[in-house]
Amino acid sequence: MTCGGTGRRGIARGSRVLALAALLVLAVLVGCAGRPDRSAPGQIATKPWTDRNGTGDNYHDAETDAVSGLARAMGGDAPAPPPNPAAKPLNVLCVSGGGKYAAFTAGVLNGWTATGERPTFDVATGISSGAPTALLAFLGPKYDPILSETFLSLKRTDLFTWRPVRGVLSGEGLMSSRPLEQLLARKVDPALLADLSAAHRSGRRLFIATSNVITHKLVVWDVGAIAYSGRPDAAALVRKVILAACSIPGLVPPVEFDVTVNGVRYTELHADAGNLAQVFVRTVGPLPPDSAIWVLSAGKTHPDYDAKQPRILEAMVRAVSATLYALFRADTMKLYALCGVTRSKFRIQALPPEFAGRASSMVFDPVESERMYLVGYQMGAGKSWETRPPDTGPGEVPPPRGGIEFTAP
Repeated sequence: MTCGGTGRRGIARGSRVLALAALLVLAVLVGCAGRPDRSAPGQIATKPWTDRNGTGDNYHDAETDAVSGLARAMGGDAPAPPPNPAAKPLNVLCVSGGGKYAAFTAGVLNGWTATGERPTFDVATGISSGAPTALLAFLGPKYDPILSETFLSLKRTDLFTWRPVRGVLSGEGLMSSRPLEQLLARKVDPALLADLSAAHRSGRRLFIATSNVITHKLVVWDVGAIAYSGRPDAAALVRKVILAACSIPGLVPPVEFDVTVNGVRYTELHADAGNLAQVFVRTVGPLPPDSAIWVLSAGKTHPDYDAKQPRILEAMVRAVSATLYALFRADTMKLYALCGVTRSKFRIQALPPEFAGRASSMVFDPVESERMYLVGYQMGAGKSWETRPPDTGPGEVPPPRGGIEFTAP
């Protein structure tokens, strides 16, 4: 019998597999059809929404500001500094997602603290697993022990539990995020909420991004504003935002948010936004000159080399993974452009390519986590920040191929 399963036994097995696949597809369709559609209609959902009560902040999107500055330069004008050049420079921390690789970012932050030169972040942003990291980093070195303890001891069962049958029948996810929900309930306690509220009151800002499952658009949450709002459900809402940021589509169910638009109540579904952005910047007002954007990559900037030719499913997984790496590199280029037009500093740290470990970001191994943490600690303590995005240094990008015979260093 060949690997393809030919012959009568193979055909029978193939028929059973096809039948099972058909049942699974039917179950998914039934599960999806069973959820009532309470989302906002398209003509409302796809428009920009403004907080009904307002926050009084003049928020600026990094990409819009970068394009405006570049447009001036391309028009023959020197990139003008922001309207208020006397404004205090900002320290902006951007943390990417990366699952288990958050242990590396925790190490960098703790090592950075040890130098005595880690700044107080005026703005912090987080995507995916970068959301809880950005939260704790934003609150300062006081939370370094929680940062290291959490990510050094983390196991997959601390975050998700398998429920494949129920997940397939509901069509929402193969795992439950209940353990992560319980972890957030313990970690995001009243003391942390009070510190977050105080930071917002002082003018500092924490932004966490999620993906709207229906509109496929990035949603940025002003998490400090929520903590400071005085809402009776502020703590629960902060936890839900972080939970949604870490909810991988297809793996765990999206998180429901009840929203009111123009007096009408709707339900939104939010999940991990790592497929839409890897790092981002939001600021109150333009980014002042001499600011610094610190980018922390939860992992490497490129996938690991693998000489083994992948099978179909593995090839699909690798393609998605490579796309996310490429998205991270593209996002860092946009932030570099923003720094260029605002005369700010760009800094980035990522896990070194020579670090040997398991490729999957969802295989949590305490021994491997400790190794990543120590590498990050050494880099943070050594202040080894790169000053330009990946793939932009001399010799990093090969020239176009003009044949099939080459030389290599």
